[in-house]
Amino acid sequence: MENLMNTPITAVLGPPPAGVDLRENRTWRDNAVVITISVIAVIIVVIRFIVRLRSQKSRPFLDEWLIAAALIPMLALLAASLAGGHYGMGKHVWLVTIGAMVKMKKILFAYLFVYLFELFLIKISILAFYRRIFGRNWSIRVCLFLTTGWTVGSMIALLLSSDPVAYFWTSTYDPKGGHYRYNFYDYYIGNAAANVVIDVLILLIPVPVVWRLKLRVTQKIMITSVFFIGVFVCVASIVRLHYLTYLKGTLDITWVMSNVYVWSTVEPCLGIMCACLPALQPLVQSFMKAEHLLYLRKRIRHSKRMSQVNRLRKHISNTSSSDRSHSRSGTVDSFDSKPELGLRAHDDEVHLTSCVAQIESDRCRKERENLEEFLGPMFIRVEHEVEWTVDRS
Repeated sequence: MENLMNTPITAVLGPPPAGVDLRENRTWRDNAVVITISVIAVIIVVIRFIVRLRSQKSRPFLDEWLIAAALIPMLALLAASLAGGHYGMGKHVWLVTIGAMVKMKKILFAYLFVYLFELFLIKISILAFYRRIFGRNWSIRVCLFLTTGWTVGSMIALLLSSDPVAYFWTSTYDPKGGHYRYNFYDYYIGNAAANVVIDVLILLIPVPVVWRLKLRVTQKIMITSVFFIGVFVCVASIVRLHYLTYLKGTLDITWVMSNVYVWSTVEPCLGIMCACLPALQPLVQSFMKAEHLLYLRKRIRHSKRMSQVNRLRKHISNTSSSDRSHSRSGTVDSFDSKPELGLRAHDDEVHLTSCVAQIESDRCRKERENLEEFLGPMFIRVEHEVEWTVDRS
């Protein structure tokens, strides 16, 4: 068996076809890419926790713990990619031995399970983030169901792909020692395509919520763009799917598969970064002037303010006494909910017979708090003050 493992793969595949340059080697390039992107992902997660604990002085939420947990399988993917490169991934297959090919297939088998679990954690973290910002939403539940079903189904299909399971790697030197239950290329393509669809669905969840707000179209586009950072993950998923198509009918598996390994590591790393970036706005503001960002949010909570201001003015006018000045400060949300009118006095603002009113429903208050939590210090509150005098002489 030892002699068999040291036998060049050319004993099985034959000599390389004409035109193949066996001096080509992408291993170092691939290693540099996966190491760099993984380090950046770790740094961004650490910064996210620093912002949460020090700048915002609050405990991490569920979505943040999930994204931190996603670092563990991400580092496992990095280790598997480096190990694959050590055994010949990134080189032409005619340069490796049968033993090296067996080890690479074992790594690939474990890699696929870790990859699925990694994407599951990232998707669940993003959905938990949406749940914290937008509250209960049927689209979040649908995507949660699809993500869980896709992950579990893909793992079961992978586990049952060959009979026996070890045939996944022993087929290299013993093709008659078992069989595949289905075409594994079809599994690659179907799994990757379903992943792209789920990524797009998750990306679109905030769109209906934002576009229901009574804002100008340009403002809706700008707010939606904050959540559309995840489009980079969708692009990475599509690129990975593209490279998977090169596996069909190829013998040079180690050369073609190297790009798949790279993008299978880049994709979850980008997912981690995109999941963290919207929560890093307090840090971004500390390095940028916030004035040019304020208009993106200034009407997110008060698109109906004019009608409510008029209603409040009428209420106060009907209850006011003659020859008395009235001032009010109102906070109005832009969500479609009926206001609850209440009058309250601010000790530092009330002069003589002034009165202060605030309109804010329970639902608006909760949504306001969620949005303020998400947008951090860049979220602004717009207040309107109106002064008038009633003369009933």
